[in-house]
Amino acid sequence: MQKCFNNLKVEEYKKETIIQREREDSIDIRCTEFPDFSEEFHQIVKAGWLEKTPPKGGKIYQRRWVQLDSEYIRYFQSVKEVYSKRMVSLGSVDKVVSVGDLRFELHNQSRTFLFRAESTQERNDWVCCLEKILSDRKNSLEPRNLFFKNGSVNSIFEGYLEMLSPRNKVYTLISRDKLFLFRSHEEYFQGVGITDIDMRMASVRDGENKRSFTLTTPYRTFSFVVNSESEKVKWCELLNECVSRSLSCDGVCESIWRVPANRFCADCNSSMPEWASINLCVLLCEKCAGVHRSLGQNVSKVRSLKLDERVWTDDLIRVFLLLGNGKANQFWGANIPPSESLCVNANSEQRLQHITAKYKDGKYRKYHILFGQQEALNKALCSAVQFADLLETLSLLNCGADINCHTGIPQFPSPLSLAKHSGQTVQAELLMQNLNSETFTPVVKDVSIRSHSGNLFKTASSARPITDHKSKADFSQRWCCLGDGMFSYFKNEQSHNKCGGMKISEIICFSVNSPGKHGYEHTFELFSEEGRVYLFGTDDGSIAKNWIRAIAMAVLPPALFDVCGNCDRLGRLRCTEGSNGIGWFCLSGFKLQVLLKDNVQTIDLRKLLTLTLCDSSGSMVLVWRGGPLHLLADRRPHFVGWQTYIQQKSGAGDQPLSQQQLSDLGVPVTIDRCLDYVTCYGLLSSGIYRKSGINSHVTKLQERFQSDARSVTWCESEYSVDDVANTLKRFLREVKDGVFNGQENNNSWLRAAGLEDRSEKIHRYQILLSNLPDVNRETLRVLIHHLVCVQHLSEENQMTLRNLGIVFGPTLFQTDGTDATASQVVEELIQNYCSIFNVSESDLQRQLNMTSDVLNKHKSQKSLSRTPSSTICAVYLEKKEEGAAVLVQVPADMTVFKLVSVVLEQKGIQKANEEFWSCYEILEKEDMERTLHYQERVLPLYFSLSCHCHLLIKRNHYILGIMRYLENKVNLCKDGPLRVCELKSESSRNFHLRHCELSGKTFRLYKELQGSQCEREYPAKELKIYHGCRSKLHPPTPWGLMLIHDKQQWYLCCENEDELTEWTATFYSIQV
Repeated sequence: MQKCFNNLKVEEYKKETIIQREREDSIDIRCTEFPDFSEEFHQIVKAGWLEKTPPKGGKIYQRRWVQLDSEYIRYFQSVKEVYSKRMVSLGSVDKVVSVGDLRFELHNQSRTFLFRAESTQERNDWVCCLEKILSDRKNSLEPRNLFFKNGSVNSIFEGYLEMLSPRNKVYTLISRDKLFLFRSHEEYFQGVGITDIDMRMASVRDGENKRSFTLTTPYRTFSFVVNSESEKVKWCELLNECVSRSLSCDGVCESIWRVPANRFCADCNSSMPEWASINLCVLLCEKCAGVHRSLGQNVSKVRSLKLDERVWTDDLIRVFLLLGNGKANQFWGANIPPSESLCVNANSEQRLQHITAKYKDGKYRKYHILFGQQEALNKALCSAVQFADLLETLSLLNCGADINCHTGIPQFPSPLSLAKHSGQTVQAELLMQNLNSETFTPVVKDVSIRSHSGNLFKTASSARPITDHKSKADFSQRWCCLGDGMFSYFKNEQSHNKCGGMKISEIICFSVNSPGKHGYEHTFELFSEEGRVYLFGTDDGSIAKNWIRAIAMAVLPPALFDVCGNCDRLGRLRCTEGSNGIGWFCLSGFKLQVLLKDNVQTIDLRKLLTLTLCDSSGSMVLVWRGGPLHLLADRRPHFVGWQTYIQQKSGAGDQPLSQQQLSDLGVPVTIDRCLDYVTCYGLLSSGIYRKSGINSHVTKLQERFQSDARSVTWCESEYSVDDVANTLKRFLREVKDGVFNGQENNNSWLRAAGLEDRSEKIHRYQILLSNLPDVNRETLRVLIHHLVCVQHLSEENQMTLRNLGIVFGPTLFQTDGTDATASQVVEELIQNYCSIFNVSESDLQRQLNMTSDVLNKHKSQKSLSRTPSSTICAVYLEKKEEGAAVLVQVPADMTVFKLVSVVLEQKGIQKANEEFWSCYEILEKEDMERTLHYQERVLPLYFSLSCHCHLLIKRNHYILGIMRYLENKVNLCKDGPLRVCELKSESSRNFHLRHCELSGKTFRLYKELQGSQCEREYPAKELKIYHGCRSKLHPPTPWGLMLIHDKQQWYLCCENEDELTEWTATFYSIQV
């Protein structure tokens, strides 16, 4: 090849050119993300580590990763980097010269590049390769340009751009399907550049101001600023054209095969695959593609790279360039054991078995850390589609996320619309290809998922809970391995001698600490059966997540695989209700998932009925809707942590609404109890919520709620209705972040009030409401519903719409009341309650009318205070839920029969033939119910109800059976053997066969057989009889009844339903 420049003597210009080079350093363009495999962006002739002379006259050589291809020699900061620090066109190189001390030099017209190898042989190899490439150019024509091959410029556009990070002015040139960066226009003509950017995987977007734009690739984002807005538009148009041209200039195969991992079948590793599954994002050979077709279009959509040209849009090609087999197999094939991998020569049966397991059953997939948490998966999907991480989206879609889930944004209700709005066209393409696919199939996890290895940092084990802060100096690096039923750790990866370890079966607890608790950002603890505590840590969040997932899957039994999710703490505890006295527990946020025998139950700790810590023994008793749960004390260090976690997650009075103790409806218990009290006793109280209570009473009541809201009970003589109303207002004013969830949201609601168009304002309120957390949204709905009822009775209580706004505006927005906008918002929420909260106007009006009918009979009363002669009673119809409560005036002489008749009449229910309705006393804690006798007085009963009881009216399906049994009975008596459990304590659960007798007016309990001495005897009329299956007692049959006399309780089990009917009928008849 003819030389581009006149040769000069090396001795004459070496010093000058080296000095020039040493005074100038390249721009450091580091990647923020790296390729997940060794991706060949160029046809590499030779690559390796070399040392180059330092810039600015330094004496220390710099180690660089150097790549040589047929056009350029490039050097990089590291082997992972995609963008070079320098690239020198070989067309500009005059010659290569070996010099002493393992060095060689590249000479061009303007400078000399000096490199040093590690050995003479390595230096000679580099020189040989360079000389061969240079010799191939000798016979070419004189180039017109020194930078591009054969002197062919083919420049589309060029000019200076200011790059923001790192801050430098660079000369930029668009040529074919690449963007080239140079330090200056002069260097471009000298054949020396910084780097080139492959535009096939790039996207162009507007920047933060009118003169800036960004160029985003999978590995980093380049930000540029130009001199004018028109110049920016020009650059963006040309860059977008370059992107499209880069995808269309070659055939689909050639474009996609540029990524090395795409040159081999994702399943059997055959070369140059010409088929693809466009929803699973994998490239396939012809044999594997045939198997994919047999799975059906709903599982795998197979298309040809050569025959189905219309399918391959630019965005779909980008999907396969950004994902392809390399990243897709990180998800689909993350856990393929070597023994189950598919080879090129596999037969059809082997291919079918492997591909079905891999894609349809998901046997080898890498499960997302949120797997099993549907709501969290959906939220994560809505977040992921707004960014460029396609692998995250693929993982979410195929681990249970709903592709059609609601985003919570009315304008962009689906993930697809949200992706398009965010400008993520490639994400949108991936979603569209999966719209009609079976993106998730429940599978049985393979044991290989529960294996893992890697470096962690460990402290010395301890026999006590680790409560003090551990600095990084307290940790030592260890190579940890999880697999084959063992967790082991070694001094380093090469070591074969264990430093320690334990069997997986010996891990009784695994706990994840909050970030920053110790010197390393992410730490977790393992607790062994021997009572030892092991603390591990890392600063890398992704490493910590992978370890947490692997250990959770290894420790937990299979029944909890699908619900472990992102656990805070998991393990096994001694539990009375568990199988063989052991239960498995998994705590994630406020949700405690419990495996006692063969089924998993989920307990929202915020909604516990009671939580009791026994000081004497250290045991804990959790009572929820499913019954009591007894956690027995354990002296090993893990149990103290469980106590702390459960108490913290059960709700606290000084936290935001979502972290408070909650009622069944998801409303803070404090608000629920106060509203219930005011509804019963204060709706007609003049000036309710405006009058002040006694400050000492309000403070005391607030402190009780803040300490433990569940335990608060009251009687009217202790607190007035104004005390309770002011406690509610004080709670709303002082609760952290308020009802509207923070000052920023407060301002959004207040700004919405300034909109002039009513429909637009209502729509804005609806959007703001939908954006509130679930607890805040439900709390606001319940509060406004209550204020609607108060305002409906304003003629009696004087609380008009304006008065309610004045009182609750500053209260809900936590302001000083000087800004009237807060009051306006509350007034508009009350006025437009049905529209904003999506409530039927007819249902609301019917409920308000019923309330008015009851309260109009009490116009002579100034407030609905509890009196010996009458009160207002809240009764539920069919089941306890919001809106099912009926307010009834209950005089002293009202019977249960009359109460049922009044409620059915108010609700407009006509009894059908042979249909019977009864009133029941419901024990919420025990899941038991007592059928009230039709002649029983309601008022004394209502006064005696605890806070965990309520009255329920529903159809009685046993009356006909009872009537048929009693039809021909002459003597009202019953006797026979029953299985009996005496409930002496919470842990009582032993059933014994006893002979029972009910005759005359007495119930007798014999110890064993008939004729033996009577052990207990009770007057039948003094017994309370409750029906239900107390599952926590593990009764031998589901047909049971509970007898209560004073503080004594007996649970009786019958053999069948007929026997239960006979005993019930006899009890009822004797008690008349």
